[in-house]
Amino acid sequence: MSRDIEQLVTHEVIPVVRAALRETAELRSAVQVLADRVDRLVGELAEGELVEVARLAARALRVYQTTHNGGATR
Repeated sequence: MSRDIEQLVTHEVIPVVRAALRETAELRSAVQVLADRVDRLVGELAEGELVEVARLAARALRVYQTTHNGGATR
């Protein structure tokens, strides 16, 4: 019986655990990349880039309104 349990663990459980650990490592790596990008973006926004984003958004809205309101802006 003990030998059967040992084989089960060796051939069934350990491969599943290893695969889960590998996937966890890959997920952790992906989350770290995302966190680094968010940190960089927050830093850029803190340095005044938010003003540039707002300006570009306002410009895009004006273009949208002009093309969808027959050339009239509000």
